[in-house]
Amino acid sequence: MKDVRTHNLDKEKIIIRERKSPFVRLFNKTPREVLCPHFYELILSNGCPFNCSYCYLQLTFRGQTQPTLFCNPWSMVQKELDNFSSGFFSTGELADSLAIIPPLLEPALEYFPKQREKYLLLLTKSTNIEFLLNREPNRQVIVSFSVNAPTISEKFEKEAPNPDHRMEAALELKKIGWRVRIRLDPIILEDGVAVYEGICRKIADLDPEVVTIGTLRQYPGLYRFAHHAPRKGLCRAKDGRMRYSFNTRSKTYKQIQEWLGFQPALCKETKDMWKALGWHFQGCNCSNGLFGHKD
Repeated sequence: MKDVRTHNLDKEKIIIRERKSPFVRLFNKTPREVLCPHFYELILSNGCPFNCSYCYLQLTFRGQTQPTLFCNPWSMVQKELDNFSSGFFSTGELADSLAIIPPLLEPALEYFPKQREKYLLLLTKSTNIEFLLNREPNRQVIVSFSVNAPTISEKFEKEAPNPDHRMEAALELKKIGWRVRIRLDPIILEDGVAVYEGICRKIADLDPEVVTIGTLRQYPGLYRFAHHAPRKGLCRAKDGRMRYSFNTRSKTYKQIQEWLGFQPALCKETKDMWKALGWHFQGCNCSNGLFGHKD
């Protein structure tokens, strides 16, 4: 397994500073018609070096996606976390959790194993897992790998590690006891759905505890900052995002389910879609349920 792209970011492109805003905040931005659990963002860093052309961070940070690592004392973060008796805390909403390791991640990995009802989610396209290999796996920390079809990754994730290498990293962590999830998202239909068969078969062989899938969805404003973002086949949906048609998404999800051999969870999809598929929400990537697992 190689990760030739994770460590090539020039040090001068990394910003290190103290954060003045809260470290923990509730993620509840999705419209009512979209099914999404409310989880907590744990903001240890901002930005991502992989610069994927479809990424919403391009819009969030107005095209300035270079990583910012926060260096506040851990006591400030813990004070906020201690205000919650339970919750699911993701470090991967405004950053890639592992591409560039933030200074505050190490104390976070010490804090969460001591909890009973609080969970840490690390969401990544990176294969930067060495520091996890030397730690004792525990049930309070979950590592979720975002993957895509290799041909799509070559077009729109040019600076991220190869999806096959991400899958190898996921398997390596799973073998030693870490909780591992897979997020196949966004599914981009520029070349049709058939290019996803191979990665779906590999996901099924890996048998992660949760598989969550989603089709491309982005706000129109993204195009001002991501000029090479995929657009083919997209139209404005009721929630204001650019999406594929309802029928296209439905057919795609059914095909993915067939290749996986089990029903996955959906990411930020409408309640109407869940109903049309006959699927029932039991959890997803950003919750503690084990939905999308073939057992």
